Amino acid sequence: MKRERSPAKFLLVDDLEENLLVLEATLRRPGLDLVLARSGREALELLLVHEFALAIIDVQMPEMDGFELAELMRGAERTRSIPIIFLTAGIRD
Repeated sequence: MKRERSPAKFLLVDDLEENLLVLEATLRRPGLDLVLARSGREALELLLVHEFALAIIDVQMPEMDGFELAELMRGAERTRSIPIIFLTAGIRD
């Protein structure tokens, strides 16, 4: 009997809803579960209850920026080995 693999979970963190929608649309595919967080604090809460294969984090967020979130992740045994990709958007006129 073939065992079904559970989908890999990616954590997407950005304070801007439109950026999360674009990321989600770009990455969506079978076998991948995308979990969205709109702040560093929300991401930390999700990290307590989910096992993530990857975190894609916006650098520029209010309250807790992406680097602060990554530092907290690296400081915890449970999350220190999750690969992190940082994203940032440039300001346009």
